[in-house]
Amino acid sequence: MTFEARLIFVLLFFALWGFLGFIPWSLAAVIRRGRHVLPALPLAVAASSLAGVLVPLLGARDLTGFLVSIGTAFAGGVLATVAGVALARRLSIR
Repeated sequence: MTFEARLIFVLLFFALWGFLGFIPWSLAAVIRRGRHVLPALPLAVAASSLAGVLVPLLGARDLTGFLVSIGTAFAGGVLATVAGVALARRLSIR
């Protein structure tokens, strides 16, 4: 596989992990009607990407590792969304 193909492959993984972080944030935005959720968006996307990339870095590089990285990316997005909303409420950031 060429360098460009590998780069596109990795970027598509990051796009998937970022999208999986966006899903819990968008559900929280709908549930909270947009109140105190905007500061949680970059946290959710960054945490889901970090959680997703940690799985292959720890050694799981097969199909099971891919599926586990999807689950951990979603869980990272959920946790970061909850933490971001709680932090925004505490600091009263809209």
